[in-house]
Amino acid sequence: MQPVRPFTCLALTLGLLVSACQKPPAAVVEAPPPLPPHLGPPPAALCTVAPVHVADGASGAVAMTISNDGGFCAAALTNDAGQPFDAPLVPAKPLHGDQTVVKYNGKTSIEYAAKPGFVGHDSFVVKLITRGKVGYTTVNLSIDVTSGTAKTS
Repeated sequence: MQPVRPFTCLALTLGLLVSACQKPPAAVVEAPPPLPPHLGPPPAALCTVAPVHVADGASGAVAMTISNDGGFCAAALTNDAGQPFDAPLVPAKPLHGDQTVVKYNGKTSIEYAAKPGFVGHDSFVVKLITRGKVGYTTVNLSIDVTSGTAKTS
């Protein structure tokens, strides 16, 4: 058996140290596909929402006009820090439609879809919570629903 030479041991040790210090190849992470704004009906043919800013802890009104064609209309809001609100409460639900409150695309989306055949005025209230803040941000939604032809998918 041949004796191990010091130079050989040093070369092997350095080789192991260098390979151990190298960064592993980065994993390829693809961005997830964007989420749909609403998992239910498609957007209404007519959806008009007046721009609004409601300060954290304050109350504000959102005016919305929607055609009753089976679609939905949405108002998008952020808190004063430009982030979506942390949680919603809906103490007063609409009488003639369905509401949904979701976080989407960095905003809080308050969505409304009228019940089939309804034309007229509807309203509801959403209270939004911002983590770390005292109280609620209250949004009073006032919706005018016009006639429309139901969409087929």
